[in-house]
Amino acid sequence: MQKGIFITIYGINNIGKSTNAKLLVEKLENAGHKAVYLKYPVYDLEPSGPFLNKILRNSGVQKISEDELQLWFILNRYQFESSLKKLLNDGNIVIAEDYIGTGIAWGVAKGLDQKWLEDANKHLLKEDLAILLIGERHTKAKEKVHVHEQNDELAKKCANIFEMLADKFGWKKIIVQKKAEDTSNLLFDLCKRFIGNFRK
Repeated sequence: MQKGIFITIYGINNIGKSTNAKLLVEKLENAGHKAVYLKYPVYDLEPSGPFLNKILRNSGVQKISEDELQLWFILNRYQFESSLKKLLNDGNIVIAEDYIGTGIAWGVAKGLDQKWLEDANKHLLKEDLAILLIGERHTKAKEKVHVHEQNDELAKKCANIFEMLADKFGWKKIIVQKKAEDTSNLLFDLCKRFIGNFRK
């Protein structure tokens, strides 16, 4: 059986992560790979998922402190980790939209200490490849009740932190192109090369 591969896609909200992640899974499957799409947080995972969904989509107002919010995100990742490992042990390429880096970026943007966030997440499974999408947000896609999608100044600050994290941790960067298919092709080509080298 081929080795499972864990790939994460990062980027600011409304930049096209979901579309690109799902297209990537489709292209990988068409190329003969076993691939699975995953989105963090996992909202149907009790108790953390429904709680996070309620907090994040509560009229755009965050009702708990940022450090408490980040601990709930971390709990959600820990809760899903056994399922993630099973997917990987079964030889799947797991394409995850958001993961540890998302929590660090938003947490730092909202005033938390970066080292504290890194330490709090350090026992979680690390991705094999992390990719950052860089570009302009699709503002028409913003959720009016989502805590992270209505504050444009905060989103811009977070985007800058994502790029800083990419430099620190060696994430690959992809510039979002004018044509969606061009971005999708860049993403697929990058992953195809990585998978080929990873599974040699």
